[in-house]
Amino acid sequence: MKKLFSLQITMLLVFSGSLGALFLYTNVYDEVQRKIVEELCLSCVKLKVDTDFEWRFETANNADIPDFVIENLSYGPVILVYRIDFCPGCDKLEENVLFQVFNFTFEKDDVFHKRFEFGLGNITFVHINTDELDYESPLYKSRKIYDIVGDEGNPMITLITYSYHSFIQPAFATIYDLNAETYEEQQEQLIGFINEATSLYNRHKKAAD
Repeated sequence: MKKLFSLQITMLLVFSGSLGALFLYTNVYDEVQRKIVEELCLSCVKLKVDTDFEWRFETANNADIPDFVIENLSYGPVILVYRIDFCPGCDKLEENVLFQVFNFTFEKDDVFHKRFEFGLGNITFVHINTDELDYESPLYKSRKIYDIVGDEGNPMITLITYSYHSFIQPAFATIYDLNAETYEEQQEQLIGFINEATSLYNRHKKAAD
């Protein structure tokens, strides 16, 4: 019995050592990690039944709208763009849609803020990489506020404006994926959403003041 037990221990040590060497001297670990993260990322951005574009008034868990959003709403509609460090879908969105539509660039690890005229009025654009933020940061916490799916998904784009729901108040729409087939169509789709947000804003903001 002791010999059998010793043999089992020896085999376990050999196996553990081989596995450790495999991870240490090859890129297997990095590849496995990348695959896992990529799958999680893609599951965040895929279009789901309950993520069609629509204006909502109740945030996730009925959380208060962040102060930084309210402050920027005095200027015009607010666009929040969320990402994490490793997110192929975010990379494609930024490079092929956002950079083209807005005609400016930023680094993926930036917290980037810009106010400018666009289409029918003024907008505030905020790019947020939550991997680069402290968990207690208002910017970090805002991601969960606008994650309407509620499964730690990535609300890639959230638009906030003013609209009417019993009374005039902030309304938002969260986009997990632009579902047009080509990048040009996705650009047009996003511009249409922004113009809709600006039209609502122009119609209701003065009455809200």
